[in-house]
Amino acid sequence: MAEHRFLALDLGAESGRAEVVTLADGRVRMAEIHRWPNRPVRLGGTLYWDFPFLFAEVLASLKAAAQRKLELRSASVCTWGVDFGLLGRNGQLLGNPVHYRDSRTADIHAYANGVLPSDAVFEATGGEPWAISSLYQLLAMQRDGNDLLEAAHTFLQMPDLFQYFLTGQARNELSNVNTGNLLGVDGRWAEGVIEAFKLPRRMFGELARPGTVLGPLSQGVREQCEQGELPVIATCGHDTGAAVAAIPGQGDNWAFLSCGTWSILGCELERPVTDLACLRAGFTNEITLGSWYVCRNILGLWLVQELRRKWNRPGDEWGYDRMTAEATGAGSGPLINARDASLMAPADMEAAQIDLLRRTGQGEPAGRGQLVRCVLESLALEYNHCLDTLGRLTGRRPATVYMVGGGTANKLLCQFTADACGVEVHAGVDQCTALGNALVQALALGVLKDKAELRRVVRESFEMHTYRPQNQDEWAAKRERYAAIQQQG
Repeated sequence: MAEHRFLALDLGAESGRAEVVTLADGRVRMAEIHRWPNRPVRLGGTLYWDFPFLFAEVLASLKAAAQRKLELRSASVCTWGVDFGLLGRNGQLLGNPVHYRDSRTADIHAYANGVLPSDAVFEATGGEPWAISSLYQLLAMQRDGNDLLEAAHTFLQMPDLFQYFLTGQARNELSNVNTGNLLGVDGRWAEGVIEAFKLPRRMFGELARPGTVLGPLSQGVREQCEQGELPVIATCGHDTGAAVAAIPGQGDNWAFLSCGTWSILGCELERPVTDLACLRAGFTNEITLGSWYVCRNILGLWLVQELRRKWNRPGDEWGYDRMTAEATGAGSGPLINARDASLMAPADMEAAQIDLLRRTGQGEPAGRGQLVRCVLESLALEYNHCLDTLGRLTGRRPATVYMVGGGTANKLLCQFTADACGVEVHAGVDQCTALGNALVQALALGVLKDKAELRRVVRESFEMHTYRPQNQDEWAAKRERYAAIQQQG
C-alpha cells in the first residue's frame, strides 16, 4: 500500500509543532519535524499573540518538510479556541490578535447581559458564555469604541487566519466558530445573537465543515517554502475537536477523557444539550468531525505539576516517576475537592491543598507521597462525579471511558479512574490533537472512507491499556466521602 503523508500544524498556548503523520497499511506513524515557542507580547497595556512570528514558524515547518524531501498530500492548522483576527476591506490583517487572557473582557457580562443574558446566549449557541469567548471579546471592542471593529470586513479565528494567509481562502470552520458563542445550535451563524448585539454582519462569512479542502498554497507561500501546489484543509481547527476525532472509541456508549494539565471529559452526541442544567453543571457543547460533543473542563495534572515545581530541587529530584511511586506506597488518606477555586492558580499549590484539607476537617497528609495520592484519588473521584452528571444530562451514563493525553502515562491515575468511575478505562494515545488533524485530512482526500475507519486506524496504530474497576466497596465509601467534601464548599 502507498504511503500518504500529512502535515499537522498544532499550535498551543505555549508552543507550536509540526508533525508529519504517515499513513500506510492501515496504520500511522508520527514524526515531529519542527517546534517553536509561543510567546505573547504585551504592548500598550494589551496582551497580543505574535501572529507574524507564529506564521513565520508555520512557513518554516512547510520549508522543513520540503528540505527533507517529504512528499506531503496536504496540510492543516489547529489551535486553541476563541481568539481571532480581523481583516480589512482589502484582506489586510488589522492588528495582531488579542490574547484571551487580556483584561479587556474582565467585566464584560455587566455590559452584555443588559442586551442578552448569558442564559439566552447558551440556549442559542450551546456554548458556555465565557467572558473570553469570541462574542464577548467582540463586545469588549464594541463597548470600548475600538475603531478596528468598524473597519473589519472579515472575522477569522486563529486556525482560519493561518489558513487564509496560506491560501487566500477565507472560511470559518465550525469546530472553532463554536468556541466563540457565534454558532447556532443549527450549525449556522447565530443570527439572533449577532443581531441582538448589533455586530457587523458583513464580518461573518462562509462556514466550512471539518474536512473541507480550501485550496492549494498561494504562489507566494509556495515560493517561500519550496512547496508545490499543496492542498490546505480545514480539518477540526479547534484542538479539542481534533483530539476527539481521533479517540479510538467503539460502540455507542462511551466517554472520552483527555488528561493533561487540564482534563476534559465528555461524550459525542447528534445534537447539543441546551437545557440550562447543562450550563449550571459547568458543561458546554462543542463540535468535532461529524458530531457535537458535550464536555466539561476539569483541573487535571496541574494539581500534581505544581507540587513537582515546588519540590524538585538539585540533589533532591522529584520527577513524576518518583511522585507516583511514593503515592503508590502511601496509604489511602484524605481527599480534596478537585474543583475548588483555591486550586486554580495558587502561589503555593502544596500550601493551598493542605489548607483545603484543614478547612474540611481532615488534617495534614502523612508525607508527600500521601499528598500526591490524595490528589490522584480526588481527581479520579471528580471524573466520576462528572461522569454521573454526564449521564443525567444525556439520559445514559457512559459504560466505558477512553483516556488519552499525557496523563495516560500515569498508570496509578488510570487505575484510580477505573476504580472511582466503576467502569473499564482504555488508556493510550498521547498525541490525539495532531493525529486527529492529520487523519481528518486523510478522510477529506478520500484516503480514509469514514470516521469509523479513521478510529480503526488509531486502534491499530497505538497500544491501549485496559484498567478494570477494583476494590469497589472501598471506592464506594470514597465516593460518599468525596460528595460530602464537595458539599462543604
